[in-house]
Amino acid sequence: MSTELVLKILIMAFAALFIAAIAWWARKHPNRSKEYPEQVRMPKVVAIVGWLFLVVGLLMGLVAFTSDHARDPLAFRIASVAIIAGGLVFVFMYRNFYVAPRDFEVAFRSVFGKEHLLRYSDIANYSFQTLKGQPYLTVKSVDGVKLSLNIRAYDMTPLLRAIDFHQVTGHWPARTDMVGGAAGPKEQPSGN
Repeated sequence: MSTELVLKILIMAFAALFIAAIAWWARKHPNRSKEYPEQVRMPKVVAIVGWLFLVVGLLMGLVAFTSDHARDPLAFRIASVAIIAGGLVFVFMYRNFYVAPRDFEVAFRSVFGKEHLLRYSDIANYSFQTLKGQPYLTVKSVDGVKLSLNIRAYDMTPLLRAIDFHQVTGHWPARTDMVGGAAGPKEQPSGN
C-alpha cells in the first residue's frame, strides 16, 4: 500500500468518526431554547453547516463575479448562488423548527415557520416506522396537522406515554386523566 492510499483511508476514517461523534453528542445533549426550555430545536450542527455554506458561497460568488480568470464564469456563478441558497435553507430550517412535547399536547413549528398545537385528543392516527435505522413517529390530527420526527433525536416521552395510554384505555388522555404522574384537575376553592 502506498502512503497516499493509507493517508486517504485515515482521513476518511477520521471524518466518519468525527461525524458519528457529533451525531452522538447532539443526541445526548438536545438543543433547548434558552428563552423557552421546553422547546427542543434542531442540533446546532444544522446552523453551523448553513453558515459554512453561506460563507463558502459568498466567497465563491465574490471570486466568480469579480475575477476574469475563470474558464466558465457562468457555471461558477450559478454554483455560488446555489451554495448560498442551500446555506440559507439550512439557517432558516434551524431558526424556524422547534418541538415542545407536553402532557396533553405537543406544540411545534415547522421548518417553514408555521406554528402548530397538536392536542393528543385530536390525534386521528399515528404510525411508527424505521428509516435508515432510525425510529420515526408520524402523528396526524383530525385537522390535518402532521408531525413526523426521529424519536431518538427528540425526546417525545409525553407523546409516547399518551400513545401507550390510548392503547390501554382506547381514548386519548384528557386533562382530567392521569398520564405518567401528571396531576388531574386542580381543585378549585368552593368560595364558601
